[in-house]
Amino acid sequence: MHKFSTVGGAVACGALIALFFGGGASAAENVSADVGVSYNSHFISYGLDVWGGGNDFFGDKSTTWLWGDLAIKATDALTFTLTVWSDNNNNVPSAIGGHIQEVDFDPGFTYAFGKVTAGATYNAWSYAGDVEQSVDLSLGFDDTGLIMPGFALGPKIVWHDRVSGNGAQKVGSAVVLSVGPSFALGDGLSLAIPAGIAFFTTKNFQGGTKSGYGFSYFGGSLGYALGFIAPAYGKWSVNFDLIAYFTDKKAIPSNPKQDFLTGSMGLKVAY
Repeated sequence: MHKFSTVGGAVACGALIALFFGGGASAAENVSADVGVSYNSHFISYGLDVWGGGNDFFGDKSTTWLWGDLAIKATDALTFTLTVWSDNNNNVPSAIGGHIQEVDFDPGFTYAFGKVTAGATYNAWSYAGDVEQSVDLSLGFDDTGLIMPGFALGPKIVWHDRVSGNGAQKVGSAVVLSVGPSFALGDGLSLAIPAGIAFFTTKNFQGGTKSGYGFSYFGGSLGYALGFIAPAYGKWSVNFDLIAYFTDKKAIPSNPKQDFLTGSMGLKVAY
C-alpha cells in the first residue's frame, strides 16, 4: 500500500462530499468511506523492503500507517475513488516533519462492464524531499460461483507505470497478477488469502540488473467485525495479517533478505 495525509484529512474530504450532495438519503447511498490505522512489521513497495526489516519481525524497522478511502458512485458502472495515506516512524529523520515519512495522494476511477471492472489511478507519493509519480491501470474479474457456489478467486491484473522517479529511481513499470479469495467463518470472523506474482518490464525498476520475475507473495488476513459498536458510529473491524514475500536478488538487490515474513495489525471504521 501507498497512500496523502492523516485520518483527519480523509474525514474532512468525506465531510465536503456530504455537504456537496446536500445530505440527501439517495446521495448518501452512493458515497462510502473508511479510515484506518495499522502497525506493520515491514513497508513493502512492489517487492522492495523499504526500511530493510528483513527477518526482523516487528523489530526496529516497524512502521505505522494512517489512511482514508473515499468512493463516489456516479452511475451503476462508474465510481470515482480517492485514497490518502501516510507512513509514520522514526526510522530516519523525516523530510516532511515529525514522524511522517511519506504522504500519498491517489485519485482514480473504476468502470464495470458486466463481470469485468477496469480501473485507472494516478499516484503521487511524497517522501525524502521529492515526489514519485505513477499510473496504475487495472482489470478485475468477478468469478463468483464459477468454481463453486459462493466462492470467488477475484483475479486481477495491474500495470504499475512509474512515470517520474524519486532520487535514484528510474522510470519503468511492473505487472502484478493477483487473487484474493475470502471466506466468512461466522460470528464476525472472516479470512482472506491474498496471493500474487509480479514481473518487472524494465531491469532497473527496483535498482536491479534484470527484468522479468520480480517477486511473489502469499498469506492470510484474519478479520473480525466489532459488532458490539452501534451502526450509527460506522462499521468497525480489526485485522491480523501474515504475508510471506519471495523476491529475486537480481531484480531487487537492496533487500537484506530475499524471502521474508511480514505482519500487520489494523483497525478500520467504514461509513
